[in-house]
Amino acid sequence: MGMEEWIKEQQRRYLDEPRLKELTEVMKQIRKFVREKEYRKLTELVRRYRKSEDVITQVACLLSNSHLFPTPEKTVETDRSELMTALKNTYFMEKNGCWLADVNPEKADSVHGMLAMHTFMRDAYLKVYPESKQERPSPEEVRSSVRILDFHRKESDVWELCNLAVYLMPPSRYVALRYGLADDYDRLDRLHRSGPEPAYDEGVALESRLCRNAEKAAESIGDVRLPDFYLEKLNGELENLGRIAASPDAVHDILHISPDFLTKYGIDKNASATERSCQAEKAYRELDARFVRMTGRRPYADEFF
Repeated sequence: MGMEEWIKEQQRRYLDEPRLKELTEVMKQIRKFVREKEYRKLTELVRRYRKSEDVITQVACLLSNSHLFPTPEKTVETDRSELMTALKNTYFMEKNGCWLADVNPEKADSVHGMLAMHTFMRDAYLKVYPESKQERPSPEEVRSSVRILDFHRKESDVWELCNLAVYLMPPSRYVALRYGLADDYDRLDRLHRSGPEPAYDEGVALESRLCRNAEKAAESIGDVRLPDFYLEKLNGELENLGRIAASPDAVHDILHISPDFLTKYGIDKNASATERSCQAEKAYRELDARFVRMTGRRPYADEFF
């Protein structure tokens, strides 16, 4: 910053920034409003201090860590939409940029991450409810939001996907939508809540498909180490596939071989022993190749068969 720019900035700060005592009080209000989700009051505060970089910086940082947009439906609620509109009309956002297409994902900060999530969730809502009168984000902004979120969320996304694959733990709505899991997860959730005896076969098929797709998504994310519990679970499945390939009647071992497992790997327990062995060998080779890609270890399949 040259001398002339520095002088202009000092003049701006003198006119637009609150003094320390006022800033301290404003910070207390901001924390209270964010903690208690009083977004209308927070919007009024943002409008009042829209020229203050110090105040809006604190608002933006606290909001970016508050999961402001957990679902598409929450994202388009009036109070949250008005808050984002107010934030975009501040000196802080003018200085840091509101257009995600102009932001390098590697240089994006938590505020850009919040904007990216807002864009992604709004677009997801308007895909389902196109009759809504809200303006839809441009395709370029949506693509940019995904690039930013992919870069900054990859570790947490992998963790969620692996927990879904291994334990069927509910993913965040963002992860379900981003990786194409939302429809199957919603269908499975409805099935589980429909009564004490849901359609068993349909549930098994849905769980198996969710598991496979979550695994595929997790393993497609680069530069992230897959968690040990995930690799251990797949290693156990690899051993079971080898066992069935060598001894096809192992499919009837209900203590160790579940219907979900057989469905997941395309093994028909009612097929002939030779067919079951071939199905298990095919699944073993595919999973073994995945392990080679995931861990860099040598392939086992050619030694085993």
